[in-house]
Amino acid sequence: MMDTYDPALAERVWRRVRNAAPPPAEDGELLPLMAEAWSAASACLQLARRLGPGPGETLRRIAREEQSAAACLRGLCLLQTGNRPELRTPPPAQEPVEAALRRRYTGCLRAAREYEKRTEDPQSGPIFAALAQQEWDHCHRLLELLGSVPLQGK
Repeated sequence: MMDTYDPALAERVWRRVRNAAPPPAEDGELLPLMAEAWSAASACLQLARRLGPGPGETLRRIAREEQSAAACLRGLCLLQTGNRPELRTPPPAQEPVEAALRRRYTGCLRAAREYEKRTEDPQSGPIFAALAQQEWDHCHRLLELLGSVPLQGK
């Protein structure tokens, strides 16, 4: 059986296998995404307190989903690198509600596009596709809030 082993053929096969799979993500690739998701959750919770029950519930839901996204990214980091980075809550910015909602909207756009860039990865692509879709949904809900909530004086 060992007589039929062709080292050149084996090397070509292994070269194809190694080139087909992208290298695992580095901590540095996932850390900004985790930090953005965690920061988004914090900002949404702060806005929820300022806007009250109706719009606040929408923002609390977005915050929970952003916390989940950050945890998911942290889990991916652990699987790919063996490291579990610590997530720190940034101090919330003090700005008018409309400006904060606009900032969250552009943050969601940026996150959706960053996640979409990673959807071709054979191992985590579907996860990034789901995260991207969630961010597009956040964009939709934030635009609804911007278009329907009276923001003056808040």
